[in-house]
Amino acid sequence: MPVPDPLLDRRAVLGLLGAGLALPRTLLAGELDPAAFTGFLDAPRPSFTLSNATVLTHDGRVLPQSGIQVEAGRVVALGPAVSGGEDLGGDWLVPGLVDAGCTLGMFDIGAEPSTRDDRDGPSISPTARAVDGFHPRSETLAVARVEGITHALIHPQLQGLVPGRAALVRTAGGTLDSSVRRASLALVVCFGKAGTGGEGGVDSRIGVARALRALIEEAPEPRPLTGRGGGGSWRENSAKAATPETESERVLLHLRERRLKVLAAADRADDIERALDWFDKNDLDGVILGGAEAWMVAGQLADAGVGVLLGPVTTQPDSFSHLHARYENPALLHAAGVPFAFRSGGNHFARQLRIHAGIATAHGLPHEAAVHALTASAGTILGVPGLGRLEPGAAATFFRATGDPLQPRSRVRQVWMAGRRTSMETRQTRLRDQFSSLPPR
Repeated sequence: MPVPDPLLDRRAVLGLLGAGLALPRTLLAGELDPAAFTGFLDAPRPSFTLSNATVLTHDGRVLPQSGIQVEAGRVVALGPAVSGGEDLGGDWLVPGLVDAGCTLGMFDIGAEPSTRDDRDGPSISPTARAVDGFHPRSETLAVARVEGITHALIHPQLQGLVPGRAALVRTAGGTLDSSVRRASLALVVCFGKAGTGGEGGVDSRIGVARALRALIEEAPEPRPLTGRGGGGSWRENSAKAATPETESERVLLHLRERRLKVLAAADRADDIERALDWFDKNDLDGVILGGAEAWMVAGQLADAGVGVLLGPVTTQPDSFSHLHARYENPALLHAAGVPFAFRSGGNHFARQLRIHAGIATAHGLPHEAAVHALTASAGTILGVPGLGRLEPGAAATFFRATGDPLQPRSRVRQVWMAGRRTSMETRQTRLRDQFSSLPPR
């Protein structure tokens, strides 16, 4: 019996693959539905009403047998007095969730370098922007959106001293213009071992501290305010100050003038202390990013009035950078009066954000505090009015769920952004539908 030629087998396989090029495009790529590219199902509706629902507000209040009335993309009425329209049968209406720190939409396959746009080379890159690596049609955005995440603070990979600037995006839109809400919201600075490495980087915490002092010393001096009662604006004083010559100088000047926030990535308690000291000595508008051991310095954070973009909540004590990580971290910060918002810190698994908040409630965090940290708290900390809020006058950005969103068995049925229904389709659901029934052989 002749032995099959492996070369011929390979040719046969290649022939079959080549034949696929002649198949209809819709069979290979799916129906060319605009919603698959923008994330929206329809145009803005002039007005609509949803009733017979359990409304969960951004401050954690539960309003049974309530409804919501929307006009021109904004909430005009909310509560038990709203009736009529679509009957939701008791399902929950929840404010859109905000991931307060992740790399969502910045790569599709972690192990494939050609898809990664979440980092720059130099250790100090104040001019690098996360938004320049953001793909508004990334498949990861749909996966996050169908779990109720409507907005995300995206940042470069936390590697090197100054990896770049963070941006605020929403998980639908399909184009940069419609998806990006704030292209340059804060500058990210890494303390601890995260601040080491990178092209031209430093090797230790000593080097990180020295380089951060030098960064401020070399930055342009902030321009003084003038005007009645010490008021005024930076523009009024621009003629009295030297104009920054480079984009890097402009970024650092805005940092020193508190027109740009700084996110200090720090997990170990002493690194958080160093960040607080750096904020204070240089009069910076700072926020802690990460904070795995923040509970150990909760009193200092509260006294300084510094917020924390906290997470991942499930961080384990498996590194010398956070040996004292614990699930009670959010509860202890809340008890101390420290403002915080939840972050996933990831991309593909950003969808688990609400489950992380549920874990925090299982370890002592009050339910209403967890809801606030998932929704409106990020906007308060970052200075973005209206973000994550569900109240009259706010953008109609919310989702419908089968139950309490902090319970893992609750399922998200539908998501609205500014009054527009969004697609609940993902690559996974398309593959499921395509292969759930196969033709007979």
